[in-house]
Amino acid sequence: MRLVSRLRRASAMMLVLLSLLAGLATASANADDVASAGPTDAPANIGRSLQTPGVAEQTPAALPSNGTDIPLTSPSPIQATPSTTDSPDSTSDKTDNQAAHVVRFDPADGSKPTQKSVKTGTLASPPEHNPVRDGFRFDGWTHDGQPYDSQTPILQDTTLKAQWTKVTDWTLSPDHGPASGARLAINPPDKQEPRFSNIHSTGEQTVGLTGDGSIYTWTKDSTPKQVPSPAYAAEGFHYLQATAGSRWRAALGSDQHIYTWTSQQATPTILDTGHNTHFTSISINDDRLLAVDEQGRVHAYQDSQTGSQDPTPKFTEQATASLPGQAQAVTAVASDQRILILDTDGQTWTWDANSTGKAKLERIKQDQGMRIIQAHAPSQGVLLLDADGHAWYLADSSTKITAASLPESMKARSITTNRNQAIITGKDGQVWAWKPGSKPVRADDGSRRYMQAAEADGRITATSRQGRLYQWSPDAQGKPGKPTRTNTTQAPILETASMDGQPLKLSKTGDAWQADMPAREPGPAPITITGKQYGQPFTKSLDYTVGQPLTRDATADTTHTVTFDTGEASTKPEDQQVPYPYGRAKRPSPDPTRDGYQFDGWFTGNTAYDFSTPVTENITLTAHWTSKNPRTTWTISPDRGSQFGNETTTITPPDSASGVKFNQISNSIGSGNMHNSVSSAVGSDGNAYAWGDNGYGQLGNGSATTTKQKTPVPVKKPAGVSDDFTYVQVSTGYRHSLALGSDGYVYAWGDNTYAQLGNNTSGGYSAVPVRVCDPSTHSNVNTGLKAIQVDAGGEHSLAVDKEGNVWAWGRNDYGQLGNGTSSKYSSAPVRVCDPEHPTDASKGLVAIKVAAGGAHSLAIDKNGDTWAWGFNSYGQLGNGTSSGFNGANPVPGRVRDPNHPDDTSKNLKSVQISAGFEHTIAIDAQGNTWSWGWNYWGELGQNTKTDRIFVPTQVYNPDNPSIAFKASQVSAGYDTSLAIDINGVAWSWGRNDYGQLGYTNYDSSTVHRQPAKVRNPASPNNTDLSLNSTLVSAGNWDSLAIGKDGYTYAWGYNGYGQLGNNSEKDAYAPVLVEFNLSRVISAARFDSSPGTNLTNINNSNSVTVLTPAHVPGTVTVSVDYTMGGSGQTLTDTSLRYTYLSAGVLPRAGGEGIMLALATGMTGMGAVLASRRHRREQHRLLHALHE
Repeated sequence: MRLVSRLRRASAMMLVLLSLLAGLATASANADDVASAGPTDAPANIGRSLQTPGVAEQTPAALPSNGTDIPLTSPSPIQATPSTTDSPDSTSDKTDNQAAHVVRFDPADGSKPTQKSVKTGTLASPPEHNPVRDGFRFDGWTHDGQPYDSQTPILQDTTLKAQWTKVTDWTLSPDHGPASGARLAINPPDKQEPRFSNIHSTGEQTVGLTGDGSIYTWTKDSTPKQVPSPAYAAEGFHYLQATAGSRWRAALGSDQHIYTWTSQQATPTILDTGHNTHFTSISINDDRLLAVDEQGRVHAYQDSQTGSQDPTPKFTEQATASLPGQAQAVTAVASDQRILILDTDGQTWTWDANSTGKAKLERIKQDQGMRIIQAHAPSQGVLLLDADGHAWYLADSSTKITAASLPESMKARSITTNRNQAIITGKDGQVWAWKPGSKPVRADDGSRRYMQAAEADGRITATSRQGRLYQWSPDAQGKPGKPTRTNTTQAPILETASMDGQPLKLSKTGDAWQADMPAREPGPAPITITGKQYGQPFTKSLDYTVGQPLTRDATADTTHTVTFDTGEASTKPEDQQVPYPYGRAKRPSPDPTRDGYQFDGWFTGNTAYDFSTPVTENITLTAHWTSKNPRTTWTISPDRGSQFGNETTTITPPDSASGVKFNQISNSIGSGNMHNSVSSAVGSDGNAYAWGDNGYGQLGNGSATTTKQKTPVPVKKPAGVSDDFTYVQVSTGYRHSLALGSDGYVYAWGDNTYAQLGNNTSGGYSAVPVRVCDPSTHSNVNTGLKAIQVDAGGEHSLAVDKEGNVWAWGRNDYGQLGNGTSSKYSSAPVRVCDPEHPTDASKGLVAIKVAAGGAHSLAIDKNGDTWAWGFNSYGQLGNGTSSGFNGANPVPGRVRDPNHPDDTSKNLKSVQISAGFEHTIAIDAQGNTWSWGWNYWGELGQNTKTDRIFVPTQVYNPDNPSIAFKASQVSAGYDTSLAIDINGVAWSWGRNDYGQLGYTNYDSSTVHRQPAKVRNPASPNNTDLSLNSTLVSAGNWDSLAIGKDGYTYAWGYNGYGQLGNNSEKDAYAPVLVEFNLSRVISAARFDSSPGTNLTNINNSNSVTVLTPAHVPGTVTVSVDYTMGGSGQTLTDTSLRYTYLSAGVLPRAGGEGIMLALATGMTGMGAVLASRRHRREQHRLLHALHE
């Protein structure tokens, strides 16, 4: 009965609702009939027309502002009825039907982002005050890592991220020394070059706006000069926009007021607009200033003293214009003949520039769906850019646009104009010059990619994708010249230094000054320096302490704490106190455990930690884990949502089998022979891995075979070691490898022709690791050599033990073992002799680091002094001499101090060294990079054709030749060199026969004599992007690197599979070594529509994405991804997403549905009644008018 009763009630209610729907439909039809029967000659509402200064200002209609800090409401599913008036339709199909979009401002400092709702098609004003971060300088807002131009209309949800540069200051190195005196370096702060977000030109002048809101102006032969802030500007004031005409300059301030000045005036002054109007966009053409206010009105101002010599000229308002209907202006520009206005829908309007106060606005004819986003006015006509990257031209006498004759495949990013010349920058970073009626001409040499470019007086200025300025002019043949970096700031200048009131004598090398400290009583001894910085004089006091022994750096003989974070694991290893320089953090044993997970190793961020490196500061190592039951399928959650889209869903790829990554890498060096090439690494799991050639057992996997190993395989563990044995370090020479074990012993495998395995034998090879014998008891198999660092050379080996003693074994015909002899070889470790007492067997060289080259060796002692011995035919020992091809140098000698190259008592002070086949590279305490030795292929990177250099000489800095190339790590190979700069970018130089420089090409005839950036694996053809890495290794004909993402990359010759990418094909740009690669998602499509706002979720491979709109139903989700983030793009199509109809009603039972329908129908009835009332009122008013 109850069921029947409910059905009856539901049926009755359904009948009532159907009757109501029928009545509403009839009422709606009648209302429409009444409206359509009204008078057809009623005046159309065309909006407010132009206002002249002589007419009192009318009260404007209430219009929405461009940005409001309020949450967005959901878009209505009810579509507006098309207008029946004759006014032009300003709606563009290019929009995504969203009235507004969210713009997020992420300060990138750990604090919460702010956001604002911005009307679609308008400009997003950044926060009034720039963000502030201690120790950093704000460089502007970026979008996808590139400077953001705030003159770009907002067409989608956008996240802008703050860009920061660390602020540095003057420093002393070292900041302490002995009472007997010492030599120190006074290092200036890094040059703080701004990043430019927008540039344009007028006449002979170029104007640029930086990301932090500063304006610079310059002409062809001048240095950029910063425009000062207005007098009495509020704290935090900055500029949002800058523009210039032939005489006038104008800027929009962060207070949204306009400031103007002429070329003869130094400081901008506020424009008196007569009322407190806030503006969002400005432009100038000659003596006319156009400005758009927050209500979308256009204000035209005219120079009241045009042609006069009045020293205090000013602008007066000429007219104010509003677009018809609900259209709002976004930007406005003027040519000599007309003014063009761009509205929020991407439609364009024009009016006569010569009769501003009288002219009628005209709509420009555009194709349906076209959205214009930029307008620029050369001396004739207007050049337009649409949202699809197409350029269009509007002649002065026309109201119809025509396509500009650009290359068919070109998509434009930005346009600038100056007189009759336009410069168009493509989305591919290419620059083109264009004039009306002419074909475009390529205006750059293709060496870089640019964001924007402008021409002035025959010179082009362009901004890179990092916001840096470059300039060039045509060469003698009219072709684009080579771009040169334009600096806006002057390098700091040190004028004096004194201690205790006594002046210190200064000398300068590179960008640092040196001073010799006199003898003095122990205690604090502040050093006072004076000079100029940022164009202003300064005086500073730097702390210096007398009485401490001079050491390699400030961390010497100190102890640091290493802590371990295991997350949700059941156990946590104890903290370790590690002394510097001979201590090393020890990998905790046993490994931590966690239910349901396998341990991947210890990491810092994404990078596996290298337990063979000294600890120079307190650090925390974090455990990484992989599920023992890995996800094997793709997932999407939620898998359903509204047909209108704009909903967030999370896409997660299958797990990789393991999260183990390499923490160090090494590749063959020794003879330059492309055969016998092998690569090796240590994994975060504690295993050693190798790949490539195995003819001499170099893989250490128990066999010697000619089969090429094209992916990493584990190196066998030595016989007799404990179950928890792990490898700590690995180093690969010509045909042999060395390793350090967690037991402290040194192990070796591979070729043993010259006894380079050090196991008291010679000849043959070993395909498994064998222990290097104890130097004092060669035949005792229960002992062996213990060390903290090893390095394998061509056919000899080096090691440093925990006391700093240096040991060597293997080939010795050039004295590369450094034991005072030049015998053929030594099958057991011998001690490298003391340079001061080479015949005293009780003494030896004490060092903290060694490097083995083709046939020469180097070491850094505890004081930072650099020593070298062995083969020296090309000056690779850096002692100012050459020993010829038969000369041996069996005793360590000083590498010359480059500041005193003729002084045999002074050494180069260095913190890192790398020995190549016949050249050497080092980094000093200031980060300056030095090189010496063989230079036929430019491997010294000094931009010189001299084929050999006998003393350390600075590596050339291609960005600024006046200062040294700064590096954090270097690696010398066979005729090539690699480096990582202080920002983590990988560089290379030298020989490139097989693409080993990573420039995307190979060339056996071109010598690369200066550093250039290694290409980015994901975008190898983009010269503005580069490989960001933590470690590089240069080999015979190939190169290796560990990226900041933790993955390992390789490039160059691959005939033996030594690149590890499961191929034998050479690679001219970095490719991933195939080792536990994860899927990295790059795009997602729902049916054929792309999702937007793809965002990676921290510490996972999952992403979030906003769904596009789609008709109801289930669609396929196509997910593009790469393995490890580079290489071939793959697509998964296993996911499904269901779009729900807006008509899906709540689950409230039959009666609940009926009630919901009744409520909706009642509301609709009220709407229709209101419509009819308004139409009847309209008809009555029209009758009264008649």
